[in-house]
Amino acid sequence: MKTVYFTDRSAVEQNALQSLLAFEEKPNIGSIAVFPDIHFCSERSIPVGVAFQTTEVFYPLVTGKDMGCGVAYLRIPRSEVLRPFDKARHYRALEREVHRMTEEGLGGGNHFLALEASADYLYIIVHTGSRNLGIYMYQQNCRLLQQHNPGQDWLPIERATPNYRHEYERVLGYAASRRREFVEKTYDFLRRNQYVAAGAPVFADSCHNLLEFAAGGVIHRKGSTQLLGESEVVIPLSMSRGSLIVKPNRWNRALEQALWSCAHGAGRQYSRTDTLKYWHSLKRAEKDAYRQRFAELLNRQGDFDSSILQEFDFAYKDSAALLATQPHLIRCDETRPIVTVKFTGV
Repeated sequence: MKTVYFTDRSAVEQNALQSLLAFEEKPNIGSIAVFPDIHFCSERSIPVGVAFQTTEVFYPLVTGKDMGCGVAYLRIPRSEVLRPFDKARHYRALEREVHRMTEEGLGGGNHFLALEASADYLYIIVHTGSRNLGIYMYQQNCRLLQQHNPGQDWLPIERATPNYRHEYERVLGYAASRRREFVEKTYDFLRRNQYVAAGAPVFADSCHNLLEFAAGGVIHRKGSTQLLGESEVVIPLSMSRGSLIVKPNRWNRALEQALWSCAHGAGRQYSRTDTLKYWHSLKRAEKDAYRQRFAELLNRQGDFDSSILQEFDFAYKDSAALLATQPHLIRCDETRPIVTVKFTGV
């Protein structure tokens, strides 16, 4: 079977499904894996939340301009946490710190840096990508297509020369180094402000927007997380729910069908428009509960911007639904959010 659904196919939005079915018809596309967070891509390409394989060709533009985008964590044992994070005292200080951690910022959209906690650990979690270097590589890919296959969206595999792959890996490496820089500088902020003691926190990183060149072909991951060995990866659930920490079950046959990939997010229950309608349908007390819990995210009018509302828990599927359709994953941990910083693009 060419396409394997790791989600309920009947629940896939129609515009995404139509885009996917059109992509299936391309003769140079091999196996396709579809994950619970599949959604339509306005670039008129294959939807987000999909991985697919090719052998004779590769699609250089399929991951867009933010190739190398991914999620990393720094995990701190509870025994090294000295006190709870004081949002009233230190949220703005943390936000300012995040703004100047790198020259290019986190980026907008669903990129974020968060402190999250589980029963046993405090996590620093960051979602960001390659920024300007990714845009440069995208422009290079556009030029290659124009020179070698005008009017098409694929290139012969021979065009993925050693020099090309070296440049591509440089972009992926840069994105990964930015994530490490964010979490390490946040850890330093927490230490300086006596929130955590010095220790040996564990770092883990994953990428969900990349082409993986291998001897047997190319795996394209567009909003689908790469699973490597037994390494843990983060699946953000929503800004107000936290994250799911998983690792691959290498004994499960579905891992190969999933192209060694998984969802990179929970997947929306409501479209962004329907999410706003849902918010307006809530009772005042229900809205006030969110305002009290996330007071640091309120705007000057004392409410949430629409971009914040679109990331709340009611917009997304829960962790049980994610795991039920992805049997190749092992649940390692689940977090609850403490504080989130967003929108630090420059």
